[in-house]
Amino acid sequence: MDQISKVANVEGLSARDILDAFDIWLSERVGEARAAGMDLAFHDSEFDIAPGREPPLVGWRHMLLAPGACPPSGHDWTVYRLQDQGSAANSAKGSLDHDGLRLALEALGYGAYLSSAQTG
Repeated sequence: MDQISKVANVEGLSARDILDAFDIWLSERVGEARAAGMDLAFHDSEFDIAPGREPPLVGWRHMLLAPGACPPSGHDWTVYRLQDQGSAANSAKGSLDHDGLRLALEALGYGAYLSSAQTG
């Protein structure tokens, strides 16, 4: 296991150092996105270590997205939806009537199960 962690972390940084740096970095990015009224997308990148910078370690890249927008392809993006996603998200809240539930289950690919439940 030590060999795997040394290959993945050639700088020899402790997990605590990495998590502390990520906490600072992510908190700043979330604040930036909220202040701009945007969503946040980020992905891992190579470690950039600069003593004196806060945080001294950065291993992530980010971009701000318009609410509901998708990040570009090419990276394994994590997207934080920080803003109201519009009327579609608001109308989806609450209870569904029988027809609404049936339509939602069909859209998710459970239509065949609904048919067999009605006949059986």
